[in-house]
Order: sequence, then C-alpha cells, then structure tokens
Amino acid sequence: MQADILRDKFLQFFKSKGHKIVASDSLVPKDDPTVLFTPAGMNQFKKEFLGYDSGFKRAATSQRCLRTDDLEKVGKTSSHHTFFEMLGNFSFGDYFKEEAILWSWEFLLKELKIKEDKLWVSVYKEDTEAYTIWKDKVGLPEKKIVRLGDKDNFWPAEAKTKGPNGPCGPCSEIFYDFGADVGCKEMVCDPSCSCGRFVEIWNLVFTQFNRKDNGVLEPLPNKNIDTGMGLERLTAITEEKHNNFETELFQPVIKEIKREAVDCEQLSTGVLYAIADHIRAIVFSIYDGVMPSNEGRGYVIRKLIRKSVLNLRAIGFKKPFLNRLVALVAEIMHKPYPDLKDRQESIAAIILNEEKTFINTLSSTQELFRQKFSILKNKGEADTAGKIAFELYDTYGIPLDLTKDWLKAEGISFNENVFYQELNAQRDRSRVKSSMKGDVFDVKGLGLKIGATQFIGYDKNSNVAKVEAMLKDGKEIDSALAGDELQVILNETCFYPESGGQVGDTGEISNGTNVLKITDTKKLDNVILHIGKVKFGSFKKGDTVKAAINTERRLLISCNHTATHILQAALRKILGDHVQQQGSLVTESKLRFDFTHFKPLTKEELVKVEEVANSCILKNLDVRAAEMELKEAKRLKALAFFAEKYSEKVRVISVGDISLEFCGGAHLSNTTDIGLIKIVHEGSVASGIRRIEAVTAECARAYIQEEIVKASEESKKREELLKLKEEGKKAEAKAKLVLEKLAYEILSKVEKLKNINFIHHEVNDLDMAALRRLTDLVKEKSKSSVIVLGAKELGRAYLVIGVTDDLLSKGFDALMLIKKAAELIGGSGGGRKDFAQAGGSKPENFRLAFDEVKGIIIALTKEGS
Repeated sequence: MQADILRDKFLQFFKSKGHKIVASDSLVPKDDPTVLFTPAGMNQFKKEFLGYDSGFKRAATSQRCLRTDDLEKVGKTSSHHTFFEMLGNFSFGDYFKEEAILWSWEFLLKELKIKEDKLWVSVYKEDTEAYTIWKDKVGLPEKKIVRLGDKDNFWPAEAKTKGPNGPCGPCSEIFYDFGADVGCKEMVCDPSCSCGRFVEIWNLVFTQFNRKDNGVLEPLPNKNIDTGMGLERLTAITEEKHNNFETELFQPVIKEIKREAVDCEQLSTGVLYAIADHIRAIVFSIYDGVMPSNEGRGYVIRKLIRKSVLNLRAIGFKKPFLNRLVALVAEIMHKPYPDLKDRQESIAAIILNEEKTFINTLSSTQELFRQKFSILKNKGEADTAGKIAFELYDTYGIPLDLTKDWLKAEGISFNENVFYQELNAQRDRSRVKSSMKGDVFDVKGLGLKIGATQFIGYDKNSNVAKVEAMLKDGKEIDSALAGDELQVILNETCFYPESGGQVGDTGEISNGTNVLKITDTKKLDNVILHIGKVKFGSFKKGDTVKAAINTERRLLISCNHTATHILQAALRKILGDHVQQQGSLVTESKLRFDFTHFKPLTKEELVKVEEVANSCILKNLDVRAAEMELKEAKRLKALAFFAEKYSEKVRVISVGDISLEFCGGAHLSNTTDIGLIKIVHEGSVASGIRRIEAVTAECARAYIQEEIVKASEESKKREELLKLKEEGKKAEAKAKLVLEKLAYEILSKVEKLKNINFIHHEVNDLDMAALRRLTDLVKEKSKSSVIVLGAKELGRAYLVIGVTDDLLSKGFDALMLIKKAAELIGGSGGGRKDFAQAGGSKPENFRLAFDEVKGIIIALTKEGS
C-alpha cells in the first residue's frame, strides 16, 4: 500500500540522518491537560523542546492525530480530516534551518521522485535566513518563494500579537502545485491564493523565540525544529489524486458503503467522505481508550458516531452499519497498527451499542418532542423553543430538520437564530477545551536541575540515599523544620510512585532522630516526589538519609495488584477475549478493575469469574517480572493497558501460564499470599465499560464475615436461625465422630514401604471439605506417613494427599505427588508440600492413582538408602 511505503520511507530517511524513530503517542496525550486530543506530532516532545534530556537530540515519528476544529468542513473539501497521520522530524537544540530545509527537499525529490517544477514554498516575511537558504542553497527560483505574514507563516499563528507565551517562531511551508488548469486559473496564482491549485504538504517550524508578556520575543538559547507533513495529502499526491478521499486509505471503506447502500440515488460524495473520515477517528479513539460519553473526549466520539449514523440514514441505511466498517479500517491500517485486528471485535461492539441507542432515540422522537416542548406555556415562545431544539440536538443528537418539521406540524413558533446562538456558544466552549491553555509548553518541575530518580523498590524495602532537592509550596528550599509539609526528591528510592492505578507508597525518611513521615509518593517525568511532613528534627538539601517504606502496606497492595492480573485472566476466560483493561485502582484495602464489556454480568458469570480466579490462586502459581524489548513483549501477546505509552524496554509480569501483562507495579512472588478473591461489586462506568471491585486476603475474609453478620441481623427469623446453627453444630459433631471412626478404620490398613507408612483408602459420598478434615485426622494420629484418600460424590472424583512433617525434609512433596496422580483421575491439582488436593472426572481410576503414588514412594526410599 502506497501510504505504508511512504511512512516507512520517511522514517528510514530520517533514521539515516541520525534521528531516533519514536513510536506514535496515544490520541489521549499523557500528562498534558492543554489539549483534548493529540493534535500534532510535536505534542509528545514538549519536555524535549524545553531542554529535558531524553537521551536523543533528533527524533522522527508518524503520529496519529485528531482535530475537530474544522469538523463541518470534513467531506466538503479534499483534505480536511478529523483523524490523520502526521509525519514529522524534530531537533531539540541540534540542527536548525539549513538542515531542515535541505533534508525536506532531498526527501521529496530524491526519495519520492516528486518533480521539482511541482513544488513551491512560503517563508515568513521577516525570515531572510530561510529565504536565502531556499534561494541560494536549494536553488529555487525567487518567483516560487512566497513571503507571507504572521497568520500563515508564524507558529503559533499570530503568537506575536495574541500569544500564548512560550516557544514560537517562523515557519516555511512546502506546497504542491496541481497545475494552472486547477483552481482560479488566473495568470498570476501562487500559494497565497486559496483557490485549491496549491496544497500545503509540509510545514517546517523554526522555534527560535520565547514569547513573553506584551509580545516581547527573546531568542531561545537552544533553537528547535518541528516539522509536520500529512500522510493523507502526501499519499494523494504520490497516487496522483486531487482528493485525499480518492486514495487507498479511504476507498475500501467508501466502496463498501456504496456496495451496501439501499438508496443509491441519494449517494452524496460529501456524505461518503465524511463517514469514511469519521470511522477512522472513532476506531482509533476507542483503540486509545476513549469511550463514547456525554462529556470531554467521549462526547466528541459520540458526536462523530451520531453524525455518521445520520449520514448513513440519509443514504438509506436504517439498521446499524457503521460497526461493520471497523474490520476494513483494521485491514487498511494493519501495517502500522497490527494489534488493531485483535481489538476490532470489541471496538465494533462498542460502536454497535452506540448505533442501536441512537437509532432507538430517533425512532422515539415523537414522544421525546412532546415531552421536551411540554414546558412551553404558549405556542409563541419561539426563543425557548430554539433553546430546546438545541438541547435535543446537543444531548440526543436529534437533527434540526426533524425538530423543525415537528414544530411546524404542531404550530409552534421557532427562532432558528437562538438555536444557532446556542450552537456557536457550544462550539466556542469545545474550542476552549480542546485548544492550548496558558503557555504553549506547561510542564511543571522542569526548572529543577537534577537527574532522574532511580527506583530500586522492586527488590528493596529500604535504602540509603541523598536528598537532591526539597520543595515547599511549589518552591525549592534548602532546609525544612518540624511541622513543614514538603516534597523530597532523592537520588534513588525504594518508594513506588503512584502509577498504573497503583497508589504510591508511604513510610519514613530518616536521618538519626530526624524523621519525615511520607504520606504519598508521586512521579513527575523521571523524578519521584516523596510527599510528607517533618515529624521530628530537620532536613537539608544534600543530607544522607534512610528511606523505608511501610512494608505491611506494600504487601497488601502487591496482593491486590497481582489479583487484578488474575481477575483480568478470569474475565477473559469467562466472557471472551474482547475484555480489555480500561483502568484500575490498587490500594492496600481493595482493588478496582474497569474493562470492556457490553452488558451487566449475570450472577452466574460473577460466580464463575470468582471461581476461576480463586482456582488460579490455589495453584500456587509463580509470579515473575521480566525486562524485555517492546517488540518481544508484543510478539508474546502480553496484554497492555489502553492509555499507556511504552518505551522500547518494557517490564512484563507473568502469573504462571494464565496471565502475561505489561506492568511496572509491585507484585507478589507467588499467588498463595492472595488467599482469596471476593468480588464485592459489579457495575457500569460508561457505555461498553464495566467495573468490578474486589477484596483479597484478610479483607476478603472480613468482608465475608460482615456479610454473614448482615444476613443474620436482617433475618426476621433469628430464633429459627439460632436453632439451625445449633442443629448444625450437632450435625458437625456427629460428622466429626463419623470421620474419627473412619480415620481409625483407615489407620488399621497401613501398608509399610520400608520405614514409610503408606496409607491409602477410597471412601464414598464425601465432599472435598470432609475429605480434607479426614486427612487431617489421619495425619494427627500417624508419623512418617504419606496419606492418599479418594472420594466419589455425584460422579466427581476428589483426591487429597497429606505428608507428615517428619517426611518433608526427606524429599516427600504432596504437591509433586498430586500433580502425578491428578492426571490419572482426569483432572488437575494444587496445594502445598504437606497437603495437596485435586478434582477430576474419573473416580474409577483411584486404584491407578494410589499405585502411581506408591511407585514414587518406593523410588524415593531407594534413593534415600
């Protein structure tokens, strides 16, 4: 595919020029509140532009972007899009104008073989340096170099007069000329004309000034390069198409819509183009974790889905169809985003759910109109009717034309100007939300001239470190006294900072009798902030201190974090592979897990999820962490969190063979310590997103006990309950007597294997709990014994193996024995060295299982001798 070739050529060209190829950032920019979506390639490099050292001075990307400023133009012009890919090369205080200009020219002419006579450029009217490079170094004729003003060739546009403060500079744009027979067809036409003959393909921004208050421009000590070239426009040019929508990036989707359209006579090119554009924006937004909703980013996606549904209805589609285009988008974008295919079903399901809801809303408009307009006291309240019409459009997606038709039929006056006033006000609000706020670059904390904090807390609970800096009320301080609340930065730390849903560590930083109580830990860029209050004494910058976390709290957090991985594995097993993590919270007392699913879980599903999760815990699975290349982790199909951006080296957590996930958090070394997972709540977070809350270990046992108490208190039949409990005790005592009698009977049939007592017996109609109690009774009354008991209940086979303590040091292991024996009864097992259990479907094979264990015992006794 041409677009794939162009993308690869661009990245490889700049790699040959010493650039680091950086993966596309998410459409949801991390730690950047200044934009709603990622609008350009430079956004992920804000820190580097400010002088932050990431280990490279040159970078190149193919960044997925989303803009909604020109939403109404999409489909009506040849090159406006909501979603697009921006090719960009960047320099952070390294090369500047000459290299940027010469390399762009070299790429277009030599790599892409674009004819030189097809290219024009513009420069900022005051940028003599760029003009001279184009004229003298490149050799471009002066008539093909156009000087333009602040609005066209300064970034940000008109920053000199209107702001915002921050890095800015002139830019130079490269244009493609479609020829004199296109556009205005005037004798004198150049890139300053908006007739359509010239299309901008590459913008080279020379960030060389820092704008200050009152429009003062001061030179930056480090000058930067920021370029952007739309892949869609470049594809159109190389495919010799005048319209981006006629390229292979869009045509498969457009052809599929045409093929399925019912009313072919109503097909509008603009409508087809808009749908083909919007589905890409919708798919990649959901891919990056944005769920349709009524606010923020989710509102934008819901709006795009509804606009597309209305466009589809206009060409005859009455049933949901948009979701069926997801697979085509995944196919077209397979090369840069191969994992999109794995997600296409869940993305399509989310879109389908939105389509159905909106179509149902459209079907019930008559009742909705009657309900909403019933507040009008008389039919002449035209202004109020205009506001209600906008509410219907904004909240429910009801097109204005439908509302106007109903109002006309009902004889209700309607002020259309009021509708558009409300609409424009909403657009202004959205523009403010999605545009940059404050300074262009707003990354806090980078004024501190310190290196990254080294985290060593996976293996250590305490460490000796140096105080690199202290902050109080946002300002750096040199010393702190008792009572001061501050943030401390160490050169290395065992404190885990809040990240990936896991809360930050607490603990103490001390220096002799000086104590700083740490109540939270956070991360800013590569610096870890220890947040707390000086409890005793004082601290100063440069002190050597001891950092120690609250280990008991960390253990509980680790327990819950490992449990989230097990829970996701259980959800995927019961509900399907469409389940993807959408968010989490891991504290010392509970865990919360958000995931993609499209309906509430039934009681039966919740029980199954809980059973699967707890069966994993009983298997005593090892939990391992491994550092590996990102490519290798993806090859192994490790699950990733939707909103996270991963570096080239990643940490992957495996839980036995049931779970493999990208994760930087703290975990147990074995599932045993989790003890128990208890789901306490399941509910909806947003459309297509469910949330499970759960507790583990002692918190789970305490929760169960509380539930028992609640049930007891709420029961109106307390006396009957007490009676039942008493009868239960009697039954339990009776059962104990029966089990003790059975234990003595079993002990009378001991088989001697050298100096080992091999006790094996098959009993009837005992459940696993009773079988465990029976094994404990036999163990209490014997020494040097391996006990193997089997029971059949309702066609199921239960097998338990106990090993007395004196045999453990001699190599006897109940867990090893159960794994061998369990296969023979058609099941699997788990447990500890002194006790293990298994379940299976072949109770008729108990004798074979007993013989297998006997053979192993004989082999072990021979080795011991």
